[in-house]
Amino acid sequence: MPLIDIGRLTEDLLTAPPASTPPATHEPPPRAPVALPGSPVEALRRRGAVRAWSHEPLDGTLLPRALDYAREQDARLWQPAFPELPSPVATVLAHSVEGLPRGVYRYGAGAPGPTPEPGELPPLEDLVLQLEFAQAPAVVVVHGDLATAVARYGVTGHRQLLARGAAFAHSVWLASLCGGAVGSVFAGVLSAAGRNHLGLDGAGRAQLLGLALGPPRRSASPEGGSRR
Repeated sequence: MPLIDIGRLTEDLLTAPPASTPPATHEPPPRAPVALPGSPVEALRRRGAVRAWSHEPLDGTLLPRALDYAREQDARLWQPAFPELPSPVATVLAHSVEGLPRGVYRYGAGAPGPTPEPGELPPLEDLVLQLEFAQAPAVVVVHGDLATAVARYGVTGHRQLLARGAAFAHSVWLASLCGGAVGSVFAGVLSAAGRNHLGLDGAGRAQLLGLALGPPRRSASPEGGSRR
């Protein structure tokens, strides 16, 4: 029996009464979060690690919206607490995304949209250990400036950057689930492949986490694919 009942914990969090109102301060109120394309409550209730997708391309409007949501969440929740910690950056491996030519794209803080990276998209089978992720229409690789994080925060900078990158990846995942996509957070691309093909050097561009996304399989369960 698991030590933590994740399903029960989620329901308790979703149905918990609102916290008491904090005392008034002179600080400006936080900005309202970017609206999600669907219900986050329903997305949390049906979430799961899905590792199989339909052959249809991923909705081309959903991916940038999910990334914008993650960047807004990062700036609103993490930046005030850790102003010197580098913001996560997303490199998108677009295998089959509507309106986006096959290739490698970078979504950085402050960028209005995807910036094409030099070179062609290598076969995803050469980048991942679990080959089912090579079938994903899009793979998001979250990375960050580890060298700067450690220089500013010491050895705890590594842990803080990993936590911030994980929060970023899960925000993209949640927003994508709200928009009807499915996927799974995973460790990311292979170290040697990431270094050779994506310029992930473990220092200025240190991989933090990966996320595979795509539309659900029509012939499978409503959530699609295998779950765990």
